[in-house]
Amino acid sequence: MKITLEVYQILVPIISIVFILYAFKQFNDLKNTLFETLFWTIFWFFIIIIAIFPEKTTEFLANLFGIKSNVNAIIFFGLGILFFFQFQMYFGLKKQNNTITSLVRKIALLEQKLKNKKK
Repeated sequence: MKITLEVYQILVPIISIVFILYAFKQFNDLKNTLFETLFWTIFWFFIIIIAIFPEKTTEFLANLFGIKSNVNAIIFFGLGILFFFQFQMYFGLKKQNNTITSLVRKIALLEQKLKNKKK
């Protein structure tokens, strides 16, 4: 039995592992919750499975959802790219939200100090 791998079957798992490690780094830096870290880890793990076993997973999903064509590979590729951008936007918005919250708290404390000095 000869096993042949396509380029994407090597690259996608490597890239997915990088994103999993990034999610754990974010968790260690207290920028992610445990739930978020587990969510992204599970998501990227499934991307790895789809990349390594494309025929079996597409057949399973096609049977599960009643899709009869192998256009699924194109759909999965497109979804993977969309989720990658969503992944990046999610963390960017989360960082921005944390920054705004921190600034609002600092401003509120400064205003309270000014108010107390006037009395």
